[in-house]
Amino acid sequence: MKAEARKPRLRKGRTMPDRVARHHVREEIQRRILSGETRPGERLSQQSLARELGVAQGTVRESLFELQWLGLVESIDRLGVFVGKLDVERICQAYQVRAVLEGLAARLSCDHVGRTDVATLRGLAEDVYKLAKRNKEDERGRLDREFHFHITKLSRNSILIRLAESYRVLGMTMRASREQQRIYEEHLAIVDAIEQNRADEAERLARAHVTEAARKIQAEARQGNFVPKWVD
Repeated sequence: MKAEARKPRLRKGRTMPDRVARHHVREEIQRRILSGETRPGERLSQQSLARELGVAQGTVRESLFELQWLGLVESIDRLGVFVGKLDVERICQAYQVRAVLEGLAARLSCDHVGRTDVATLRGLAEDVYKLAKRNKEDERGRLDREFHFHITKLSRNSILIRLAESYRVLGMTMRASREQQRIYEEHLAIVDAIEQNRADEAERLARAHVTEAARKIQAEARQGNFVPKWVD
């Protein structure tokens, strides 16, 4: 995806129209935290953010509350709201949740998937692999995220979809440096199991796929080589 085609982001000094929903404010603050633009331990001023983003302080306050629930910010009595520490332990906790929920999503999708859905999933898996071979990491990361969330949407479970939107903030914004051929094979195996309505196998494969990514992150961390990589 070319840079000019990406969704525009807020910049310092610009304002957001009042009609923009609260989740856009939350996503902008979240982006700054996960990209490292706003550093761990930094105090987040509701007044300053409201002025900068062109929204009411109440909108910022509600957005920060949601980010606190996700563990990205911490509220300290009488001191304010601060950016939380994004460490390996927290990331791996998110991957634990992701493994369970994506396994459930793969299981449930077996009851709803059609030929078009299967073709879409296979196409996404193919494109993810092609981008990886071309070293297009940003595009590959976004498409990989789309592949996984498409399976979650196929579950047709509104609560699961809502939870996935939350846990992916930590569990899907980090890239684990795994061998791309292996990832490609795992993606196709998950799609095959869903297409053939093998619910137990689909759930097992989806969980194992996510768990392997977490293990890779832990291994890199033990060697001192892990650096969180933002996937926008």
